[in-house]
Amino acid sequence: MERYSKESSSKWQSKYSEEFKQFVCNDFLTGTLTKREIENKYNIGHTRLTYWLKEIGFDYSNPSIVSLPGMKEQTNKLSDKEGQESLSQLKKELQEARLLAEAYRRMIEIAEQEFKIKIVKKSNTK
Repeated sequence: MERYSKESSSKWQSKYSEEFKQFVCNDFLTGTLTKREIENKYNIGHTRLTYWLKEIGFDYSNPSIVSLPGMKEQTNKLSDKEGQESLSQLKKELQEARLLAEAYRRMIEIAEQEFKIKIVKKSNTK
């Protein structure tokens, strides 16, 4: 893996290769090291990793949401039979969740009528 691109604007401002940027970003996203540890490991500037992560579309201010490229490959490997079973299972779970939500809604309505109290908060109140 080539660290630097052959073209650099000056001796103080190195232009890193795209391959190196991707490697460092993937190492951070899939590893257990902190941002600072990655920057020290690869001897890059303190804001460089954050900038590269923004370039590839990762929002560092919300690090819990990550979309890794390898995830799509896993879903495509499911056979048609497994995919249909998975889909039918998800539909069944969705139907059960809807029924449960309807049951809770009705219980709240009955409780409001019987006990004469407001349980559901109005959306325009503060």
